[in-house]
Amino acid sequence: MSAEEPWYKEFNSEFWILISGSILGFMGLMLQAILKSRCKECSCLGFKCIRDVAPPGQEPTIDLSVLERGRAGSNPPAPVDSPTK
Repeated sequence: MSAEEPWYKEFNSEFWILISGSILGFMGLMLQAILKSRCKECSCLGFKCIRDVAPPGQEPTIDLSVLERGRAGSNPPAPVDSPTK
C-alpha cells in the first residue's frame, strides 16, 4: 500500500467474502440454537418474544436435502476421459 492510497483500498474482495461468510455462518448457528432452545420468553436489545415451545423430541429441524437435490440436477458432473495406451 502506498502512502497516497486510502486505508480502505487494502481490503479486497476476498476479505469481504470471508467477513460476510463468517457473519452468515454465525447467524445460521444462532438460528439453530434459537430453534432448539426450550425458552418460552426471550428478550434481547429491547425486543421481547413469547412463544410456544415444541414438546421434547419434536424440535423443528432445517431440511437441506431439497437444496442438495436441486443443485445436483442443475450441474451434471463433467465427463472424465481415461488415458489410452
